[in-house]
Amino acid sequence: MRERKKESLPFFSIVIPTRDRSDLVSSLVWSLLEQNFSNFEILLCDNSNNNLTQEVLSKFDDDRIVNIRTGNLGMSENYNVGINSASGKYLMCISDKGFLKQGALSYLHELIIAENHQCITWALDNFVYPGHFFPSQSPEKSVSLDSSYILKFMLGSDYRSYEPAPMHCTSCISMDLVLAIREKHQNLCQAQNPDYTMAAQILLATKTVYNLKDNLAILRNVSSKDGYGMGHSLAMKTKESQIFLKEHAAWIEHTNRFLDVPIKDCPFIIDLMLKDTYTVLEDNNVSPDIFLSKHERLIAYYFFAYEEIIWRTAHGVDMRPEFNIWLEALSQENQEVINEINSRKKSLRVHFVTAKMKYLIKNNALTIYLLEIYRSIRYRYSGKTYKNIEDCYNDNPVHSSLS
Repeated sequence: MRERKKESLPFFSIVIPTRDRSDLVSSLVWSLLEQNFSNFEILLCDNSNNNLTQEVLSKFDDDRIVNIRTGNLGMSENYNVGINSASGKYLMCISDKGFLKQGALSYLHELIIAENHQCITWALDNFVYPGHFFPSQSPEKSVSLDSSYILKFMLGSDYRSYEPAPMHCTSCISMDLVLAIREKHQNLCQAQNPDYTMAAQILLATKTVYNLKDNLAILRNVSSKDGYGMGHSLAMKTKESQIFLKEHAAWIEHTNRFLDVPIKDCPFIIDLMLKDTYTVLEDNNVSPDIFLSKHERLIAYYFFAYEEIIWRTAHGVDMRPEFNIWLEALSQENQEVINEINSRKKSLRVHFVTAKMKYLIKNNALTIYLLEIYRSIRYRYSGKTYKNIEDCYNDNPVHSSLS
């Protein structure tokens, strides 16, 4: 890594952990170098099995790019290599499937200089290949949120309310705050999931998060039904996900001690997220009871695990084994919990029937063809369409934060 004089240290350190996604890295780096704010460094942590990412980087002649070959590391380790090498005043972690909007860095710089926030978050817009752009709903105004308010949603299993949490692609963190966490815990990202452990660590270390009304980044997806990364692999029960679960069997068995995740061995994605969060709370000697009662956490877990069953079934995954595990676990709870879950399930009955119908017809070629036509029409009229991500970047800039 290159050495720099103190006076030339960057304002932003942008960490990009990546693995075998050279096509995404190319356009992401391009979007950063096109920003109208230049005082930043890019720390690209290449965890790839090939040299394709290195070939992509060789096309960019810019000394702000710090290229770090990390080898065969876990996700959290790969994040930490970049974070621990950062030298800027503020840290941003952007996954390779992310994309920063034009003007985002100048927006953040102006806001930080004026108001000195330690932790800033925002929502993500979505870009679905080949070229469909969908803006996400954002708050009417920027507002400071209590960190415990966000942790409450994380412990309540409500993944739809994670947007204010300081995760990859959605946050900018003071390096002073990062260093304070590292002094206590060595690394910002822990366990299996860098996203949720990073968020939990930051939320425990700061009282408030400044959540923006403007969305500063875009998350890219392969198609309307496919995505990138281990989260998607786990959702679809791919061969890659089975290897991941096997390789981390010891960690899963170790975390089965968390009774607030009543179903053991992680049949649901939500299990991994919660176990990582509980691991961080345990390391910080913080009781989850100060955010939500045990009863509230239990109800939320069963309800959102049921929603996960519906969602994954609707995407063609055979969730019958997981549904039977869910039913068996619920039957062991007290009658108050069972009655409340059964009452809440009624609101999702139509969704469950629809999901089962989708699963039954998923192998019907004509049905799939008609569904794809429907998706194309829906995209055409519900969002913007672009020829490529670069056109989307140029057409959706971020405007001044203080104007």
